[in-house]
Amino acid sequence: MTIDIKPLVKLMKKRDLKGARDWLEANRGKIDPNDEFARGYLLALQGMVSALESGGELAAINKVLEKKYSGEQIAEIISETRSRIAQKFRPADERGFNTAWVDILSELSVKNPED
Repeated sequence: MTIDIKPLVKLMKKRDLKGARDWLEANRGKIDPNDEFARGYLLALQGMVSALESGGELAAINKVLEKKYSGEQIAEIISETRSRIAQKFRPADERGFNTAWVDILSELSVKNPED
């Protein structure tokens, strides 16, 4: 599974919810429905976009985008999530879900001059 999430992250940063939803729909076909890891990954992305659409202030993605977490806190979340991913007993869909979070948080942590 190879999906470039950078466009999605840019849309999320801009709070372009229609663009983010459109990106998800356009990339849904790139996911093998029989691949549990990929289904978990997509589920996490869908959940993030849904949380943005609902505007729930307690949703983690909203807190991250509103900079309610420090860089250190985000780094700790990434570290803890990577530890869960490394646990072989975890189901593939859960590892995919957690990998999506690591990928999104890592990308959000990158300083881009155009942002």
